[in-house]
Amino acid sequence: MDQKNKYIEFEIEDFLNDEFFIQWVKNPGEETNHFWLKWIENNPDRMSILQKSREIITMVDYKDRYVLSDQVYMDLYESIVEKSHQKRANGKHFQWSGWHKAAAILFLVFSTVYGIDVLNKKKQTDSEMNQVIPWLTIDNPVGQKYKFQLPDGTRVHLNAASKIEYPQTFDGQNRTVRMTGEAYFDVTADSDRPFVIEIDNSQVKVLGTSFNLKNGEDFELALVEGKVEVADSTGGVITLLPNEMLIKRKNGKVSKTGFDPEEVLGWKDQLLIFKDNTYPEVIEKLETWFGVRITSTLTVDKGWSYSGRYHNKSLNHVLEGISISSEFNYKIENKSVTISNP
Repeated sequence: MDQKNKYIEFEIEDFLNDEFFIQWVKNPGEETNHFWLKWIENNPDRMSILQKSREIITMVDYKDRYVLSDQVYMDLYESIVEKSHQKRANGKHFQWSGWHKAAAILFLVFSTVYGIDVLNKKKQTDSEMNQVIPWLTIDNPVGQKYKFQLPDGTRVHLNAASKIEYPQTFDGQNRTVRMTGEAYFDVTADSDRPFVIEIDNSQVKVLGTSFNLKNGEDFELALVEGKVEVADSTGGVITLLPNEMLIKRKNGKVSKTGFDPEEVLGWKDQLLIFKDNTYPEVIEKLETWFGVRITSTLTVDKGWSYSGRYHNKSLNHVLEGISISSEFNYKIENKSVTISNP
């Protein structure tokens, strides 16, 4: 069972006996914080149960700070209750002696102190929950690219139809972000805090480097400078050096090759590259690049392919160039394009 799904049916007693949950409450770290904060985000209806479980665990250390042990505390309480219900031989209720009065006062004092401590713990816990660092999201639609900096100074080029999520500040042992689509990263060096990108079942870990990452149907990572480690869910790790590219196909096939920098990285410099692309691939690239919807009735040969290079050109210019070699008519109306036989 997936670990996140494991906790959905948990009640308070289950959380109190779970080592991973107790570790998070007692000694939170980057890994446990990320897991539980994400779990809370995905399961808001379980927040009350989790919060009560957390409060109970945070209270456990009260006995380390007070003289009375649990056993002495309970013995004292039971003694007071027992005596208060006893009757003398003559049928009269037991009269409290000085010792019992002192014991009762002592019990009351410790109960009050303990109660205050519980309230303080609760306030502290609530404060900690309220101090959770918010995450920001940049979600690019088709036809739009965006350049920006992360809180640590890392420069990001986010391609069209791509999304990235990152914390408002990097406050921990790692600098962790999440993304889908395609982005180019120029990571600020920090030997003490690795830069980590979480993607589906993979994790990209770097210290300071430049690389292009594409996460769609396939996973493609092209390293320009530095060194990158890619870990999968099984614990396997693949290391990349400059000018190497890792490709993980959706069918599970993994390969490591060289790459053409202009073909892979050109998009961030407004360079639209076609290299032996099929007709459906050309249509998909045009729709994503320019943010249009293309309807085509064009008949193409089975082995049709196209190669071309366009730097910062308009949709009309690109279609004109493709139509010269492929002989088709096209019509542009706002965000709609129609392609047909001549």
